[in-house]
Amino acid sequence: MNLPHPMSLTFANERDASDIETQPRVLVHSWRLIRTRTGTLHLVTFRDVGDEQETVCVTSAISAVERGRVAVTTSSGRMYELAGPAEEREIEREMLRAGAVRLGMGGAVDVSVLAWDLVGLD
Repeated sequence: MNLPHPMSLTFANERDASDIETQPRVLVHSWRLIRTRTGTLHLVTFRDVGDEQETVCVTSAISAVERGRVAVTTSSGRMYELAGPAEEREIEREMLRAGAVRLGMGGAVDVSVLAWDLVGLD
């Protein structure tokens, strides 16, 4: 594996996010969508991409989908605008999966492709 620079990876959940008032929206470039055993949907994302220390985050449950904006809103009230389709690069996808497991979502199922197809974003 050839990485362009040494990288450190941190794991965070929604409790580690900035206040909604200071960051009501987040533009997400690298993401996967998971469904928990209880049926809730959560984004797993990278934060601080490009920094020497990137962070894998799991959002609170998704409460709304806005097809026109290609965005989801979570139960915390934060909006995540999706810059493109779900992450497909193998290393990044595996890091997002490992982050979800480490943050307590080990039994969740990745439904990224199905979700992207359902909202007709291509």
